[in-house]
Amino acid sequence: MLKKLQLLALFISLISLFVFSGCTVVDGITGNNDDDEITTLHPVLLNGKWGFIDNKGAIVISPNYDEAREFSDGFAAVRNGTTWGYISEETSSLTIPTNFSVAGNFSNGLAPAQMPGGQYGFINTTGEFAISPQFDFAAAFSEELAAVRSDGLWGYVSTNGDISITPTFSDARSFSEDLAAVETFEGWVYVDKSGAEQINPSFQVTDAGEFSDGLAPIQTTNGWGYIDKSGNPVITPEFQEVGQFSQGLAYVRENDYIGFINKDGELSIPYQFAEVKAFSENMAAVRLSSSWFYIERDNGKMVVSNPFSGAQSFSNGIAQIQLGEDENVQYGYIDKSGEYVWYPTR
Repeated sequence: MLKKLQLLALFISLISLFVFSGCTVVDGITGNNDDDEITTLHPVLLNGKWGFIDNKGAIVISPNYDEAREFSDGFAAVRNGTTWGYISEETSSLTIPTNFSVAGNFSNGLAPAQMPGGQYGFINTTGEFAISPQFDFAAAFSEELAAVRSDGLWGYVSTNGDISITPTFSDARSFSEDLAAVETFEGWVYVDKSGAEQINPSFQVTDAGEFSDGLAPIQTTNGWGYIDKSGNPVITPEFQEVGQFSQGLAYVRENDYIGFINKDGELSIPYQFAEVKAFSENMAAVRLSSSWFYIERDNGKMVVSNPFSGAQSFSNGIAQIQLGEDENVQYGYIDKSGEYVWYPTR
């Protein structure tokens, strides 16, 4: 079966070669990835079913699933019908059966999950509930703590199942750089892993995000900006929308367009995009009008100029792209030169 699927993928690639000119058969199928790259698996759609390919475009897990997500901590959630299970990256097989109505990402060897009609708990890598279902909602673990909601209030649970921070908050974000944003009756503040308040700005914070590169996005009545770990507004809240810092840059929106600023608040890449993804591996997906492209971090120049209907961030040298919409949508993968590792299929 695997061999037949590989031959089918090769046939599709050869047909597509006449459409996407400018790359050789070898480059178009395998891409130009370096041999010393870490091998990772990526979801791919073929004949209406999802499977996984490696960095070079070879099918590793046959397309047998109705939906598939990226790997996290060695496991990827897959769906058959209305229920979810997990594939192990180590064994390339379904190791946790599709029994769950909700399946979150693994982190610290645990994943938030929900059985049909049940509450949220956390399963281990064998699919057993290591933390019993008892929550209204649960997020994935981050820095060994996970945000959970009970009776409408948020707190945090540790990996051993203990409630580390009692649910008393209206909302809560994941921990990052040892701090987490939580919503109180007075607004958003940041707490440490004991639940003690560490940052309570002197001004009203109406929304707050996670720390990255030592800065966190916060919203005031004047707009979005950034604070440091002392709670000081190092970048004035004045933007309509912002993202987290990644590789020293963060996207910000002013009126109808998005650009990128550095940690000093200086505009490094001018306002010109309708939508963007954060920088990853020195490249970022950006949308101009209705088409997506890729730009380079150092100078903001377009380095992949083929237009796509959708584009994701790069991961271990390749990125998923989309052609078409709705029932005509096709998914493929490109390398950093824009060559196809996997021609778009559906």
